[in-house]
Amino acid sequence: MKPENRVLVLTKEEIKSVLTIEDTIEVVEEGFKAFNSGRAVVPFPVALQVPDHNGDIHIKPGYIKGYDTYTVKIASGFYDNPKLNLPTSHGMLLLFDSKTGFPLCFEVDRCYLTDLRTAAAGAVAARALSKKSVSQVAVIGTGTQARLQIEALSKVRKFDELRVWEPVQSTCAERVKQYVADMKKILNAKIVAARTAEEAVVGSEIVVTATMASSPLVKAAWIGKGTHITAMGSDSPEKQELETAVLAKADKIVVDSLKQCAGLGEVHHALSDGTITEKDIHAELGEILLGKKKGRESDDEITICDLTGIAVQDVVTSQLVYERALKKKIGTYVSV
Repeated sequence: MKPENRVLVLTKEEIKSVLTIEDTIEVVEEGFKAFNSGRAVVPFPVALQVPDHNGDIHIKPGYIKGYDTYTVKIASGFYDNPKLNLPTSHGMLLLFDSKTGFPLCFEVDRCYLTDLRTAAAGAVAARALSKKSVSQVAVIGTGTQARLQIEALSKVRKFDELRVWEPVQSTCAERVKQYVADMKKILNAKIVAARTAEEAVVGSEIVVTATMASSPLVKAAWIGKGTHITAMGSDSPEKQELETAVLAKADKIVVDSLKQCAGLGEVHHALSDGTITEKDIHAELGEILLGKKKGRESDDEITICDLTGIAVQDVVTSQLVYERALKKKIGTYVSV
């Protein structure tokens, strides 16, 4: 069989066998640097809605100049799936030869790489923008990202206490109880179930928001000096986790992509209601990592990183998985 007539298929389990969260943090940082050094080709993502089945699909293509492959990621969220005893998320990454356009690899990750690279981005942001010495962390949400974001954060910052609050009150007690039990196996920290979002946020030096909220959960009055906020839940125009006054209060607002955040993220809402202007955006994250713009300059600064997820994160993680799979000779080839 000629090479151009076969495609390598990797399952989620095979992908997990060649990639750690530490690997992902480092490679995602390199991806952000590529994005802000003119090496990345990243079109605006396509969003497909399936309203009659409460689903949405994000399609994100991307390429880094000099790479042997380019990537097209398809990730879906069908939010009624739990009623059918099915996972909410699914998807895959498709890798193509950047010289010929021939398909090379289908990474059927069931959104695992999307989840991992999203968490890694939060860790990269915290490493660049939060205080080095941190005692208390807050997480809003108890889902997959609320878990992975904190696990990734623990690789770049040590902290003594984690406070968790779940906004879905109908299942709050059960979800928080399970979250605490699961995270105790991962963290060497005290885990506190907060009764309110305010109780979780006040006094926390890093706040991570990881929900699908469509109205603000975190208020500006709760944010003290020196706080860093990683906001990653707002990846579509209708989603919002932060009161826009939170952004007005920040000393530095950082985004993964200004173009994308202006249309999708927390920045989108603050721009829309006039709380801030684009001139108030301090930097894209890659600019700070490259040293083009300053990161945190004092322990009193309030910093926010608005993460909407950019395709360059998928490109670097999928390429690394492909390279390691070839080296370990795992996966299954299918004819095409």
